[in-house]
Amino acid sequence: MLSKNTISILCDLLINLAKKEKQVEINRQVLCQNLNFDVYQVFAYLDLESKNYLNEINLFTFLNKKNGIPCTIDELQHLILLYDENFDGKLSYSEFLNIVLSDNNFELRKKTRERIGSCYDNSTIEFNIEYSLVKLFQKELDLIRTTKKIIEELKSRDDFNVHDLFHYLKGYSNITIESIKIFLEKNCREFDEKDLRNIVKRLDINNDSKIDFSEFHQFLCFPNLKCNCCSFCQCNCIISNKNLYNKLDENEENYSKFNIDENLNYNYIREGSDVRTFPKISRNFMKINNYYFTNKINPEENENKFLQNNNIRNDNNNFLCQNYNDIQCCNCCPCDFICIDSNISENKFLEYITKLIIFESKIENAKIDLIKRPDFNIEDAFYIFCNSPSKVISISDFKNGLKEFDLYPTSKEIKLIMRRADKDNKNYLNFDDFFDLLTPFQKEYREKVEKEIKSCYNPKYNKSDVFLFCTKIYLSNLIRLIIECESELNFIKENIIGINIYLENIFNKIDKSGLGFISEIELFLYLQNSGIKCNEIENGLIFKRFDKNKNEKIEIWEIEDELKSL
Repeated sequence: MLSKNTISILCDLLINLAKKEKQVEINRQVLCQNLNFDVYQVFAYLDLESKNYLNEINLFTFLNKKNGIPCTIDELQHLILLYDENFDGKLSYSEFLNIVLSDNNFELRKKTRERIGSCYDNSTIEFNIEYSLVKLFQKELDLIRTTKKIIEELKSRDDFNVHDLFHYLKGYSNITIESIKIFLEKNCREFDEKDLRNIVKRLDINNDSKIDFSEFHQFLCFPNLKCNCCSFCQCNCIISNKNLYNKLDENEENYSKFNIDENLNYNYIREGSDVRTFPKISRNFMKINNYYFTNKINPEENENKFLQNNNIRNDNNNFLCQNYNDIQCCNCCPCDFICIDSNISENKFLEYITKLIIFESKIENAKIDLIKRPDFNIEDAFYIFCNSPSKVISISDFKNGLKEFDLYPTSKEIKLIMRRADKDNKNYLNFDDFFDLLTPFQKEYREKVEKEIKSCYNPKYNKSDVFLFCTKIYLSNLIRLIIECESELNFIKENIIGINIYLENIFNKIDKSGLGFISEIELFLYLQNSGIKCNEIENGLIFKRFDKNKNEKIEIWEIEDELKSL
């Protein structure tokens, strides 16, 4: 549990990052506004040996020996690694551009780059340019020093733990701009949107606009990435043996049980700070006492050799150990194995639900806009697509009907929209399926659609001409939106790994009554308790999405079916 003082220091660290980065950006813009500033000339001026890269020696020579700026080699190495995109310990020309060019003023950045090559003498640079460059490096070093000082203060706290800090800051899976904003607002700190972007920029190593555990750990523990400062890594495997030993000391019998057969290498060494040996194993899942193991041996023959001690489990109770060589969820753990716990799987499930709420709300609004058109009725829309005497719409019928609206989706997109509407997997749509596809969820709008009668107009050329041009646009936009949302959701499903292993745990967590199904109110309470804000309509949309057989219950097979990608 993190104390208020520790959380306050973490706030100070983030606010310091934002302010110092703002100062660095001001100095970048001052440098770039000099019309004689040529980035390539400056790069060549610093690259004394013409190596086409800069190292800490080049920077030390420029700052300390030529301009008398106090700095150390370690600080300069840290500075280089902040901008070293390929992690080779050197600054290439493209990486050097990110140090000196404006990050916020894109017009100024563009103009500065266009000046490249205007000067050819790299033996010297103007005094004003050199002075501005020195000031820029000073601000960078100041950021490194003040950040290091606050981190040391943070690490001196008795409750300091990288894992806990990460989970305190993160959203559903990673630290994002939104999660940092919530954290700072919760702790009554003043900031603006630029401050949030500056914080993420400094922590985000791979430039994906979010910070995972390895990036957060590297920020706090650089350069000693194999430190013992955190008791758990992102995947909840034990890093610091002191926590394990404290728990084992409570019951010495458990320690002898934990010393497993020497050939299996499942031993924790009591002496020594960080010695753990786990076998290099292939993926073959076995579950023992709420543990998931992978092992090349026969589980039935060796079950008694595995740890069955609840005292050393973490709060998540379940975890999945996988081969370190097969998959790696964090780059900083000194362990020989990694784990993916049930919380991570639940976070993925919640991420999917969050996206689903956003997409379904957009589609619902588009449906409402469509049915408000005075000439729209569901029967005329159905017969634009239906060419069969049996009054059903096949995949080919649906594809041909979309051509009436100048929509030409791929076969995969057609299957996605058909799967959305065809809840019974019939490979065709009847009138009820089509009605649900285009009609809003809300009762008053459904009743309005039901009351609309078929038009008497019979188009001469295109069947879609039964509607006015504007109505056709509304219908076209709705179908296009459905296709886009279903494609995005399918992409998310393809990237959900391992969630089915813990699906039963997630289902039981939602099913508070223990009746074997989830009611609409249980789903609503689960989302509220998980921090997902939704109203009754949004909850109803999600419930309807999962309720495949329309029996007002969500069973576990229906969740499995929903999470399957195409």
